[in-house]
Amino acid sequence: MGLDSYSAKKEGVIDIIEDIKDLIYRGKNGWVYGEELTNWMRNNSGQYYSVEEMSKSIGLSTYLVGKLKKEYNFEFKLTKYDPKFKAIYQDYNWCYEQYMVKGLNHNEMALEANCSKRVIEKWCTEKHRITQIFRKENKPLSDIQKDLIIGSMLGDGHIDKRETQPLFIVSHAKNQKDYLYYKYKILKDFCNIPPTKKIGELQTFCGGDKEFLSQDSYRISTRIQDCFIPYREMSIIELLNNLNSFSFSIWMLDDGCRQESNWDLCIARFNHKEKDYAIKTLKEKFNINTRLKKDDRYLFFPAVDSRKIDEIIKENIPNELDIMQYKIIDNKEISNPQKRAYILNNGSYILLSDYCKENNLNYKSTWGKYKDELKVVTNE
Repeated sequence: MGLDSYSAKKEGVIDIIEDIKDLIYRGKNGWVYGEELTNWMRNNSGQYYSVEEMSKSIGLSTYLVGKLKKEYNFEFKLTKYDPKFKAIYQDYNWCYEQYMVKGLNHNEMALEANCSKRVIEKWCTEKHRITQIFRKENKPLSDIQKDLIIGSMLGDGHIDKRETQPLFIVSHAKNQKDYLYYKYKILKDFCNIPPTKKIGELQTFCGGDKEFLSQDSYRISTRIQDCFIPYREMSIIELLNNLNSFSFSIWMLDDGCRQESNWDLCIARFNHKEKDYAIKTLKEKFNINTRLKKDDRYLFFPAVDSRKIDEIIKENIPNELDIMQYKIIDNKEISNPQKRAYILNNGSYILLSDYCKENNLNYKSTWGKYKDELKVVTNE
């Protein structure tokens, strides 16, 4: 019965329980309550260990709470001394989620479960058979992790080539620390430890005697996982076939250099066939034009296509990262889009530069003379 049925009796209410004042009233003839109260108690009884605890919390007598519990069969929270009690680590699904999906170790799981490491080892390893070997053989990569691996394998990352040691490794210099930690956040459930720091060392330029001090760097090394094996075995062409906008962004940030008007991308380890295939793939997948530079270790992207790349990367990678700031967002060297002027000639517009060449005219003075009649567009 709902409280509305008792509206006529509310005039005789002598007390209102503060916490549940809309659910129960003490009338002249006793407590007045309805389905709202019993539904509330049913939904919230799991927060309490006993009739006494609930009674004290909501301000009702133990007699009334006990009566309602018996009548509506409410379930209270169990203590570890109760024979029905089941700790979270006894649940296979909980252990699987923490160890396999989240990648927590036994110490971290013990903190989550508020128990000892030994208890977690007993249930996770001995009872549920969720072992380190099981995780090595069965833990899958998420979609974004797959894309990160693909982009990194084309760029700065690699997977250990030892047959029984498939672990993923990637390093970045100190000025790309945010970027490295962004990758770590994506791969964290595959890592035992956070990124490690390597102090810069004195090195020599290739082919010369001049020395320089390299930057400090940061390194990610995952656990040994069988799910990395298929990516270790992929050829350059297979990696390119699996490229999407996110993995392309990773590749460009890893191995690309943003110049004033264009991007250059290092592909030094590609053979001739792979270089041609990369050019074809970028056109087909992203409508981006590129060509080999004279130094064919690099791809050159024209200005219009370089701005397309900027937008793809900005849409896929957090803009606040250090590498994004100095390569794209806050890169003062990037020139504004070129503007092109067209002039009406014999009923149709032609490039002003072509018009000047045909008529042997000075471009600057002709622009000034006809500036109000020109059609000027941004070269996008």
